[in-house]
Amino acid sequence: MAPLLARLPDAFRILVVDDEPDVRAVTRLSLKGLKFDSRPVELLDAATGKEAVAVTRANPDIAVVLLDVVMEDDAAGLNACRAIREDIGNRTVRILLRTGQPGQAPEKQTIDTYDLDGYLPKAELTSTRLYSSVRSALKAWQELVQLERYRQYLSVIHERTTAMHSYDPLGKQLEKILEAALEICPAKLGVLNLETFEQHGNSERHFLHRAAGLDAGSARAAAEEVRAHVVRELRKTAPVQPGKYDGGVIVPLKAHRDLGYGWLFLAGADADELTRVSLSVLAGHAANALYSTVVERMLEGSDERIDTLAI
Repeated sequence: MAPLLARLPDAFRILVVDDEPDVRAVTRLSLKGLKFDSRPVELLDAATGKEAVAVTRANPDIAVVLLDVVMEDDAAGLNACRAIREDIGNRTVRILLRTGQPGQAPEKQTIDTYDLDGYLPKAELTSTRLYSSVRSALKAWQELVQLERYRQYLSVIHERTTAMHSYDPLGKQLEKILEAALEICPAKLGVLNLETFEQHGNSERHFLHRAAGLDAGSARAAAEEVRAHVVRELRKTAPVQPGKYDGGVIVPLKAHRDLGYGWLFLAGADADELTRVSLSVLAGHAANALYSTVVERMLEGSDERIDTLAI
């Protein structure tokens, strides 16, 4: 499977594959000024099927491939299509086949066999039809990417939260929450800070961090600096939903019935709407798990005190 995109790119990438430079130039001219969902397009070029596969492998965020059939050999385009779908595992990129020799690749058979998303005979292809075909393909690609992202986000949330048990140490459960957040929204540094209660009802603070590319001491120092800064900023304004915050993304954490307050901060991260929604779902599951854990611990503390008085 192709790597999951952390967010939609700023520009839609379109790969134009044709061994004729004039065709590539005309294609650029036809698609000049194309925008979708307020994002421009970026055109990449390839002159052979093998080059098309290499460019697609190196750029998993390519949205559309305009693919010629006959290049270095009679089936170069079809072989490239099969490699993109099967070897790379990219099922989301939209592949529009363009051919000047329709008999070389019959439409119905080729679409079914190679999992194509469009068939455009060059002899019948106008600038308007090319423009509309590419725009439709961009829309389909964006919807597929968003669905796949949300499916994988929910899978991460499900796996992490179902692994949380009230009898596990609270710190271990918080680790799962932090790890899930970093899977959903990758960041160079993740910091989690939670104020709650231990089993005797006394206040207790949990502080966790995960950092990429730093030794333990440097990671701890960076996390402490972030914690102190975020705590100061929260005195001014306290967000209630995940969102952009002071150069990163913050996820408020609150256990029900005021049994815990805290936050999770992803330094240097960026979150689009889908990522924020997914982090909200994670925060909700975390609140439920924290509530049951803290309550169970406090009840255990009450039982211990009762047993002590009875003795």
